[in-house]
Amino acid sequence: MLKNTKTRTLVKEILQSTTTPLTPAEIYSKLQSQGVTLSSVYRTLEAFTKEDIVIKANDQKGTALYTLNKDDHCHYLECKNCHKKIKLDYCPYHKINHQLSHKFGFEVDETNVVIYGVCSNCKTKCPSGRTYCNHEHNKKS
Repeated sequence: MLKNTKTRTLVKEILQSTTTPLTPAEIYSKLQSQGVTLSSVYRTLEAFTKEDIVIKANDQKGTALYTLNKDDHCHYLECKNCHKKIKLDYCPYHKINHQLSHKFGFEVDETNVVIYGVCSNCKTKCPSGRTYCNHEHNKKS
């Protein structure tokens, strides 16, 4: 069991107040004015991960994302353009998990998945035929 410290309390409060995963830098930016250092945020998140207080995932660039472990796993959609995160209210892997259990006797006890794509706000048909592109005509002003 972890000792309760000011930084641990503040980090936990930040994670409790959000519904989307946060990076250490995002947590730090919310706590910087309270005298919390970035290294303290990293140490706290590492300790929380070891104690299963938070769930750590990585985005497509390998950046660590943290959510509070509420004993109910969840999945997110993330836009590759604007990085908006949308929490799914169901498990898209429920059927696959059941099949793994039935076929291999393998019981899945945790899944932590981010599904990447393009959100409806960013979806613009490109003349090249791709759904999303970085061409000048698709830049938002």
